[in-house]
Amino acid sequence: MNREDVTRFLASHPYAQNTKARYLRVFGLAYGLPVNSWQAVDLIGFLDRPEWGNSQRLLALFAIRKYIRWKWGDDHPALSARLKIIKPKKQRVLTKEQALELLASFDTSLPSGARDLAICAVALDTGLRCSELCRLALADVDLHERTLQVIVKGGQWGIGIFSHETALYIDRWLGFRKPADGVGALFVSMNHQRCGRALTREGLQGMVKGWGLRIGIKLSPHDLRRSFATLATVFGAPSRVVQEAGRWSSIDMVERYTQGLDASAITPYLPVARLVKS
Repeated sequence: MNREDVTRFLASHPYAQNTKARYLRVFGLAYGLPVNSWQAVDLIGFLDRPEWGNSQRLLALFAIRKYIRWKWGDDHPALSARLKIIKPKKQRVLTKEQALELLASFDTSLPSGARDLAICAVALDTGLRCSELCRLALADVDLHERTLQVIVKGGQWGIGIFSHETALYIDRWLGFRKPADGVGALFVSMNHQRCGRALTREGLQGMVKGWGLRIGIKLSPHDLRRSFATLATVFGAPSRVVQEAGRWSSIDMVERYTQGLDASAITPYLPVARLVKS
């Protein structure tokens, strides 16, 4: 495998920039290796890295197989390589109590607090990914209709719906927002070195981690996406509605994102209580 072929491969596929970056990290480990002569066992051996979990190995397998098929066709022997899919451990989601504590933790008298509350509320209401929150443009947010549009994973436009409360939080942030010339992003940096510039993925990840530390939990932007799906489900939204609102391609993805639910979520819907009260 060589760098020139990888560049041509990525240019010939409409991958999102984040996907290209992840694939490049995999391909970089294969530069100079005789991939053209690999058997399935060689590909499995390449994937057997102690620092990689099952999801990273599956990503790398998918990327290498896509490259091999593009470069040498469907008959390459390494394409028969398979990995066992291991069900991931239960992932972090916010409980109702934690979500309320988080929303109440921002000091909205400060510009950064007003911005962070708006980001958090948009994330919880819409399930936008970290990169999507960073690229969200003010021009694509309608506070009256409470809708937004943004380029989502896969390079397509996606729609998000948010609450009246979140609209108020965004409006308050707009009173502080001072973008640099030509910057259309809704959420901009307060850091003196990047003041007024669009937030970066890494910068937002660090901010959200700090929010969690402030209330004593671990927290990432993707935890907020999972919490959107889980809390919407707890509050009674049908899976099909959550799928559309979260811009997922299948109900299976909703089930994956709501695996943080536990049996106690059934409490408001228990038959006997409902029957007695009716």
